[in-house]
Amino acid sequence: MDKIVGVELSHRFAPIAVRERLALNKEQTKAAIQVLKKHYKEVFIISTCNRLSIYAYGKSHNEIVDYFDTFGNYRQYLSILPDSEIAIINLFSTAAGLESQAVGEHQISGQIRDALEIGREEESIGPVLDELIRQAVHTGKRVRIETNIGKFSASLATVGFELIEHHGYNFGESTFLLIGTGNMANLVATILDRATIKKLYIASHDMERAQEMAKEWNGTAVEMQNIHSALAEANIIVGGTQGEINLLHEETMAESKCPRANFALEMGGSKLFLDFGVPRNFNPDLKTHQNISLYDLDDIKKITYDGLLKRYDEIPQARKIVNQELDWFMIWLKNRRVAPVIEAYWSNLEELRNEELKWLIPKMGDLSDHQKELLMRFSHRLLRRISSPTIDGIKNIAQNIHLKDNPINTAKQILDVNNVDIFVPKRKIIVGTRGSKLAITQTNWVVEQLKAIQPDYEFETKIIRTSGDDGDISVVGAFTSALQRSMLAGEIDIAIHSYKDIPTEEVNGLRVIPITEREDYRDVFISKSGKKLMELPKGATIGTGSLRRSAQLKQLRPDLNYKFIQGNVDGRIHKMEAGEYDAIILAAAGLKRLNMIDYATEILDIDVMLPAVGQGILGLETIDKEGHVLDLVKKLRHEPTKHAADAERAFLIALGGGCNLPIAAFATVKNDDIEIQGVFASESGEYFSRKTIKGKVEDRRELARNLALELKKEIDLKKKEQLSEIPTK
Repeated sequence: MDKIVGVELSHRFAPIAVRERLALNKEQTKAAIQVLKKHYKEVFIISTCNRLSIYAYGKSHNEIVDYFDTFGNYRQYLSILPDSEIAIINLFSTAAGLESQAVGEHQISGQIRDALEIGREEESIGPVLDELIRQAVHTGKRVRIETNIGKFSASLATVGFELIEHHGYNFGESTFLLIGTGNMANLVATILDRATIKKLYIASHDMERAQEMAKEWNGTAVEMQNIHSALAEANIIVGGTQGEINLLHEETMAESKCPRANFALEMGGSKLFLDFGVPRNFNPDLKTHQNISLYDLDDIKKITYDGLLKRYDEIPQARKIVNQELDWFMIWLKNRRVAPVIEAYWSNLEELRNEELKWLIPKMGDLSDHQKELLMRFSHRLLRRISSPTIDGIKNIAQNIHLKDNPINTAKQILDVNNVDIFVPKRKIIVGTRGSKLAITQTNWVVEQLKAIQPDYEFETKIIRTSGDDGDISVVGAFTSALQRSMLAGEIDIAIHSYKDIPTEEVNGLRVIPITEREDYRDVFISKSGKKLMELPKGATIGTGSLRRSAQLKQLRPDLNYKFIQGNVDGRIHKMEAGEYDAIILAAAGLKRLNMIDYATEILDIDVMLPAVGQGILGLETIDKEGHVLDLVKKLRHEPTKHAADAERAFLIALGGGCNLPIAAFATVKNDDIEIQGVFASESGEYFSRKTIKGKVEDRRELARNLALELKKEIDLKKKEQLSEIPTK
């Protein structure tokens, strides 16, 4: 079944160095649309300085990901929007300014309209995306009218204005050079509206456009090849062109023979460069020169000001409006499925009406044209009144088209429109997941496996926010309980978890099944310096949110500093790169699923680091009763992985089943045999024990419990021995 899907690369996860490599100008956008039209009925692309968003109407987002792959390996930066609801709320939030660097900014609405115009020119906009985009623009307008999100200064233009003031420039004595005449350059108009400046130069690849803007702003147009003269005179230079410019853009300016670049190096006087361009218009090496201050879009993102903070207060109300519009559009989208049935039904009614009028009118004598018109109007009104309950009933069925016995087929039979062919899935499965990139990536992968098993089912992905997503990981089931509540309430049919996150306490009425073959179970060491674990200097700080990891590492490197860290994969890596940690430890499975394994400095063998219970295993949770959902989930089960998960879970339960102590276990199954390795330690890692047990798979739980008991006894013995060595008074 077709749905709205999308893939986005934006400032949220991708630095400007990545965004500029994937920035598309108008002609490149048109070319991309033509490539994607081969795979989708409808395609829509937003390409701005902060995002490349591709939305389409079709069966899967996979072909969009394939298109991104033509640029290189950038999957780790992509946000996947695999289902209609997820894609729609992302576009509506974007139109409302909730996804912008400066929250609530207005410019995105115009950029969406420009993107729509390009789509129409390329004939890639059909009825679904046309309505989607119209509704997105409407949502953005509602948010700005009904909230104050756009009424506080937080635009790029305002930030630029504040930077100029911050650097002590007197507007009346300053000369500006504006390079580019596109959307980003137009932001300068706001600055010019606020102050009188000494002089303005405007340079562009399009000289006619530069002359038009110069006339409008009382400036002087400059040909791009002659901007070095204006550059020498200007105090403030603003770059906003998406076209390539060779001014100050060489890879190594010191070795460049370009006279303009050398001139820039030698020129005297302080200058302020504001780079709104993607790709960047000015070489970042300019920041190393004492007389130059340079800010690009990522620098501007870091600037905090009161207006932006005030806008954040408006976000809850804005999101409420976005969700209201989402609900309306989902109703429209579902109604559209049955539109062919309604159209055929109405056509049948009109045909019957016309036949009856042909019989009636000749028998009514000499009628005037006015009387005939009234008769036509009356019969039309009568048809609408008679058919209205039936049509409303069909629309209601469309909101739950997966009821038993396919009622839409029943409706087709009743209305005598069996010649209309629409796809009616046998069943609809709603799959619940957390909203993190990793969770969505894992969920989408599982859904693709389920589709392959049962192509006649429709799978809808629903994001559920958990307490763990809100930063509270102290509660039991921080990443799972919200999903479990949604399942018990009947809102979702399946929940997909990382097996290691599932609490040992079972939820009455639910059942967890380990599925698919285990992914890489090892841990990954990532260091800022590129040094391996044993190469780090004494006192280096390691970030980990796991007592299991820190206890094992202390056995090898007791001279390092172990500091707590939490957050998603991107957030932890960012904290390390920002200097809070010298290195961090992450699970290899998550990095591989996010296509980020290249970040690994070293993959730790299990001799160094035994994994968490269930690490690398995915678990599907569903209602614990026989039925189509449970039967479907069971088909994904990989028996050796299930047996390993059973053993590791039994080991964890035998030691108390919580995360308040360092516990690790790893089971391997070969034919009928199983080997279980286990680690148990005190919280500080001072008392540490590791052992292995082997036996038959059928005895896996008993073996795991025996191993846990042996480790616990050894830890207790070590504690007693140390206590006995303490001299008594």
